[in-house]
Amino acid sequence: MKKNLRIVSAAAAALLAVAPIAATAMPVNADTTSATTATTNNNPTVDLSGAGSVSESKDTVNVTPSFTLTSAIGAKGVVTTPATLQGTLEASLNGTTVSADVIDAAKSVKLTSQTGLTTIYSYNKDANGEKIVNHLGDWNEKSNDVFVKAGNEYKMTLSGVGFSFGKANAGKTLTLKVPNGVEVDGAKDGKVTLDQYGNVTGLTFVLNNLKAYNSANTNAVSFYDAKSGLVAPQGSYMTLAQNGDLNVNTLLGELKGKYEAMQFQSGSFKPVTVTTTADDVNAELEKAGIKVNAAGDFEAPDTFTVTLNAKSEDNGKTASLPVVVTVPNGKSTVVPSVAKTIMHNAYFYDKDAKRVGTDKVTRYNTVTVAMNTTKLANGISYYEVIENGKATGKFINADNIDGTKRTLKHNAYVYKTSKKRANKVVLKKGTEVTTYGDSYKFKNGQHYYKIGANTEKTYVKVANF
Repeated sequence: MKKNLRIVSAAAAALLAVAPIAATAMPVNADTTSATTATTNNNPTVDLSGAGSVSESKDTVNVTPSFTLTSAIGAKGVVTTPATLQGTLEASLNGTTVSADVIDAAKSVKLTSQTGLTTIYSYNKDANGEKIVNHLGDWNEKSNDVFVKAGNEYKMTLSGVGFSFGKANAGKTLTLKVPNGVEVDGAKDGKVTLDQYGNVTGLTFVLNNLKAYNSANTNAVSFYDAKSGLVAPQGSYMTLAQNGDLNVNTLLGELKGKYEAMQFQSGSFKPVTVTTTADDVNAELEKAGIKVNAAGDFEAPDTFTVTLNAKSEDNGKTASLPVVVTVPNGKSTVVPSVAKTIMHNAYFYDKDAKRVGTDKVTRYNTVTVAMNTTKLANGISYYEVIENGKATGKFINADNIDGTKRTLKHNAYVYKTSKKRANKVVLKKGTEVTTYGDSYKFKNGQHYYKIGANTEKTYVKVANF
């Protein structure tokens, strides 16, 4: 009889302390010893050395195991679809977050039935980092059913987990903070002391109540309008502010009442729990620059977005619904703007003065921008682009719109091309002229500035300024 369990690797972490292992789906035969090629050693697998030096006020490492187990499918002693296990171990310190794949995070992984029947799956790493399968099985002959059964809960044990915090933190004591339902062995009262290299090794993480999702159900989760019964790919909601304020808990309750999540299960549609909490809404509002007080109240803007999330307890499928909330008596969020003409081809930049993509606004086209310029990190003034009354975070160099005033050091002709003058005007030495954007290189090899706030071909040699 062939018994299988696969470990499916999520995207391998980019910031591992050692060379990353090639992360692939790993089918394993129960009757043989199997190993995957690896390039690693016994060093810590989760590298947080980039988090910098740790102070006493910032000595907490938030560790979040995130794993998904799906059930096996089989009948009469034959497994047609093996169970799968995938996920990451994520750690955050001082604003730096890294994650390690399930295959990379530990020296061994064990998945045990909560009924105490047996260890369903286990592997270890040898001295070369290669995986040695010790035991696995998808079919439980005692119960004549699959071991990893949809809806059942299992215990997952990650052994030999290590963290690297860099030599700057050698000898320091850190606190490991884990979610409810997760246990850590090797940390006394949740604290670990780093060695002379800033590492800690030999930790064991135990995840209790890891539920096996139903792999036979491939149906998605969808949000529906509770009143019309129609699928809602995007939500909208209108409400009024009381004395200018809204309350997070009240608003969330109203949104959950308008939209419900459903999934087709076992021949009928069944409701799926909306997992969005008041804390989730608080975080989304804060990210949008909307401050929420301890009571959950906030000054209501005229429009903002709240995202509802849902997750199926049956197969783990998720869905998200962004709901645009409109508040007619809310504070106006329309940014004052003005239409301006681009006088020189202009690229877009972000708030750090870094170019955004390759798109550009070509000269003589109109763009809507903020009323005033903003000086970015490079000391240059930019206009922020405004779309639908909202700031976009994209900026255009003001020189491409307003130009720069320059004084002529020599008398200068105005040219149409490298050989032809645009007119008979002679600009006198000492005259102040507005030029737009960077210079153009003409066929004669010389550089010219565009002058004149118009679409005419009027250029002056750069050498004259």
